[in-house]
Amino acid sequence: MEKYKTLKTDITAILAIGLTYGLMHLFGITCPIKHLTGISCAGCGMTRASLALIHGDIHKAAYYHPLVLMMPAVLLLFLYRKHMSQRIQKVILAVGMILFIIVYIHRMADPSNDIVVFSPENGLIFRLLSLRK
Repeated sequence: MEKYKTLKTDITAILAIGLTYGLMHLFGITCPIKHLTGISCAGCGMTRASLALIHGDIHKAAYYHPLVLMMPAVLLLFLYRKHMSQRIQKVILAVGMILFIIVYIHRMADPSNDIVVFSPENGLIFRLLSLRK
């Protein structure tokens, strides 16, 4: 019975995250980090990549975010995390973080990349601070 309660909680959390992002999208906020700072996050493009993957366009999905193919595996690992040791979970998390950092640095350094941006002047924080002047 406890197993189903945990699964129900996990699915509820996933749906809540999806609903939150859906509501933000209605207000024109596609990424909360980019909206606040004007700087793309390491996951920038992942939503578009996931949608492209759902439509079967693997090439376009990889263009939006090269690590998109990890997402189904990450979801499965999240749902079955109770069956893994803490050590294995930490190793998987560390490897995932390292991969995201490597891809993020590469994408930020590539001037031809039009998915990630570094425009702090477009962020809400900068604009609010500019009003004080």
